[in-house]
Amino acid sequence: RFSHFFPVAVRKPGILPSLEDLLFYTIAEGQEKIPAHKFTTALKSTGLRTGDPRLKECMEMLKVTLKTTSDGALDRHLFKKCVQSNIVLLTQAFRKKFVIPDFQTFCAHIDDLYENAKNLSGGQVADYIPQLARFSPDLWAVALCTVDGQRHTVGDTKVPFCLQSCVKPLKYSIAVHDHGTEYVHRFIGKEPSGLRFNKLFLNEDDKPHNPMVNAGAIVCTSLIKVSCDQVMNFMNKLAGNEYVGFSNAT
Repeated sequence: RFSHFFPVAVRKPGILPSLEDLLFYTIAEGQEKIPAHKFTTALKSTGLRTGDPRLKECMEMLKVTLKTTSDGALDRHLFKKCVQSNIVLLTQAFRKKFVIPDFQTFCAHIDDLYENAKNLSGGQVADYIPQLARFSPDLWAVALCTVDGQRHTVGDTKVPFCLQSCVKPLKYSIAVHDHGTEYVHRFIGKEPSGLRFNKLFLNEDDKPHNPMVNAGAIVCTSLIKVSCDQVMNFMNKLAGNEYVGFSNAT
């Protein structure tokens, strides 16, 4: 099954190599050791980030293991020790079994689109809230994440911005997580309204049309009974434990 992807020469008669061994031989490319930076670079080429929560055990073990080496490289035994807790995900990544197999080519296309769009200077920043009006119109970023957790970012992705109405599906997910879909939709519909998102209209059942219009988002918020800190913790988990803040002024 692996013969088209992994070197055949490493096999011994009657012994099938483990997934960890196969992964090692793939990345090592004939060398006896894998420099740690080579492993993380190869990992990023698949679309996975070292900060991926699913790879937490692997990255923690890698950090500990490197302290025991003098050259910052992993032999087969040390490599196996690092990857074994996340071997299924890593094998999928390196066998190109994710939704976008050739992620580097995909990223190059995204970067081209980013650069082309960067030249468009029309429009203006929203000014109906003073905090929004102060943002620079020159900020421009793209960040994406596939269903398999392949991520790519380009541009001003480290500049915090307010989610505004984009927080609605996140609040909806909290309400569904806490109460279940059936309970939430006793109070909120599921269909489009045909009206602007900020029209405070109800449907024929006297419910907001859906959780994404303002009326639905208000009801959805009323269903969330946990504290603000717990909401922020939930948001952090949704963001892969990366930065999520709160703008009191906005």
